[in-house]
Amino acid sequence: MQLLLDEKTLRCVWGSTGEFWFSRVDYTVHSSADLGEDNSVSLVENGFVPFITISNEELIRAYIKFLDNKKVSAVFDKLSSEEITETFWKYFNAYQEISKGFDSFEHKFVLDKVVDWCNDNGVEYKIAE
Repeated sequence: MQLLLDEKTLRCVWGSTGEFWFSRVDYTVHSSADLGEDNSVSLVENGFVPFITISNEELIRAYIKFLDNKKVSAVFDKLSSEEITETFWKYFNAYQEISKGFDSFEHKFVLDKVVDWCNDNGVEYKIAE
């Protein structure tokens, strides 16, 4: 069995800790709400593993580092977790050099993180074409 890494699966990484769970039984990702189970010990006993979560801050900080622009980095390095997302979208909308390439970076970043998670958790996967 393999976990299919498609757009639907990759969208599950956004959210708060514990929102999505991977089932070792059927190799699918389930939301906590759909499982109707709040007890993480019970979920683990039934073959579930917490699915990877990526925060907006983690993605934004990685993208700013990727841009390798000293002026932009200087602004964002000073920002707190609460300030970074709002500030990023203001810059994103105002400066093409920040917005250009973001979507492809985001997709690759998320895919790489999920692949790492699969490898760390012994989950076989297939990347959708």
